[in-house]
Amino acid sequence: MLKKIVLRLNGSTAKWLYVLIILFFVFKSPVFAQTPTSGPPTCDLCGLCQGQPAPSNWNSCHSCLYEGDIPTENAYWTVIGCVSTSPEGFLKSIFSFLLSIAGGISFLALLYGGAVILMSSGNPERLNSGKEIFISSIVGLLLILFSVFLLKVVGFDILRIPGFA
Repeated sequence: MLKKIVLRLNGSTAKWLYVLIILFFVFKSPVFAQTPTSGPPTCDLCGLCQGQPAPSNWNSCHSCLYEGDIPTENAYWTVIGCVSTSPEGFLKSIFSFLLSIAGGISFLALLYGGAVILMSSGNPERLNSGKEIFISSIVGLLLILFSVFLLKVVGFDILRIPGFA
């Protein structure tokens, strides 16, 4: 079994391979870390640098990460918006993001079902398939809306979990 795994090289190929491996380890170029700049930082946490125009989302980022001019420690700015680092705020952000994605998928399924109905051209199988997709997407959208309502009622009104207001 071991003989099958061993790579068979002729003499000159093996010599060149050994030379390349040795040269790889002997002649290496060191990489030095960048020296830090001295003085106060020139950019804030939202990417606004001195002498440069403000980024397009700077206002919402600044309201997320700063209270006045003092940075807060309970928020983080991401591509999807402001995410809280406290457990209840983080769960609220995750629920909000996932429910918006689910609503978007349900809306796309609604459009697809309508398109299937419109393009069925009298074919009863395609027409029924489009109706099923359309009705299923409406039921899914209603399920999402009622689950948000139920989560708020149970989470805030009954159990009094902070962050569900």
